[in-house]
Amino acid sequence: MFILSNKMAQNTPNFDWKSRSDVSKLVFMLIIGAGTGSFAKWITLPLPFLMGGVVSTISLISLANPRSISLPYPKPLRMWFVALIGTLIGSTFSPGLAKTIPNLTASLLAVIVYVGVAHCLGYAIFRTFGKYGRVTSFYAAMPGGFIEAVELGTKDGGDPFVLTLSHLLRVLFVVVVVPLLFGISSGDVVVIVGEQGSEIGLVRWKDLTVILIIALVGFIVGRIIKMPAAHLIGPMFMSALCHGTGLVDTSAPSWLLYAAQLFVGVALGSQLSGAFGSNYVKIVKTSLLATTLMLCLSAAMAWSLVRVTNLHFSALFLSFAPGGVSEMGLIALSLGISPVIVAVHHVFRIFVTVLIAAITTKSAGRWL
Repeated sequence: MFILSNKMAQNTPNFDWKSRSDVSKLVFMLIIGAGTGSFAKWITLPLPFLMGGVVSTISLISLANPRSISLPYPKPLRMWFVALIGTLIGSTFSPGLAKTIPNLTASLLAVIVYVGVAHCLGYAIFRTFGKYGRVTSFYAAMPGGFIEAVELGTKDGGDPFVLTLSHLLRVLFVVVVVPLLFGISSGDVVVIVGEQGSEIGLVRWKDLTVILIIALVGFIVGRIIKMPAAHLIGPMFMSALCHGTGLVDTSAPSWLLYAAQLFVGVALGSQLSGAFGSNYVKIVKTSLLATTLMLCLSAAMAWSLVRVTNLHFSALFLSFAPGGVSEMGLIALSLGISPVIVAVHHVFRIFVTVLIAAITTKSAGRWL
């Protein structure tokens, strides 16, 4: 899902599986993240291992970078666990749920309105508060499409460092704040879906095998037909097809969901590896302000749509929150809030966002 800008890529080390040092550091980050996640789970925070992985890794990086200690993270590892997340999201799809998809017309049309308004608000913040150039502000304000925003913005002359860090902070901020909001508003939402399963046994391992096979096949098929975010969307659609038709019926063990949270959380935190030591304070303030306004807009859209759809406010809010597809899907899955519906809205949001950017990119440098 993520791509590093040239400046950040120069400071971000590549992971070498043959290096004992790199492997040891990875294991250390995962252990610290697991410990932090366990503490977060003990105090009943939502998405404990995702938040634990993010917070602990950022803390480790902030201590390691000034001492010139690199903390590399293997990108393929994150892609594999994102594929697992896609499979778990798809496993919630059922014939009954399929009947509700046609009823999403109003909320999907509202996504188009949301993208336009959120983009304009973000652009105004980056221009007036951040004092960034027009092209940089335009692509930094995109409410989705991390990779596309950096690539298109850099091609049009935007600042790749500002684009990369601002979009990374948008995703991180939403991942941390949204679960906390649900935890504060209702104690019931904090319950993790994975904990409802039984103990691991023979049947559980059979389910795990099926899940891994679906994830692998979905990933390969997604890459072959060149799906956007193939490592997430491919397994998600493959899993939805298998479960929706009744071909398979799996139940993932709770530890698999926690593992996915941990590995994705550590991966998210590690993306800031090249940022520390740079003049990024203004980027942080501007990005967080823009994301806060987008979250407020998400809440307003969700509140207005409750009256015209049969969807609950929590599902609508997660569907409009400006996070990454895999992260928002994981939040919905973990909190038991219609993950397939949430994923459908986010895939559509990113499609609309990137489409608008692609249409305007050829002339952006002239009229922005």
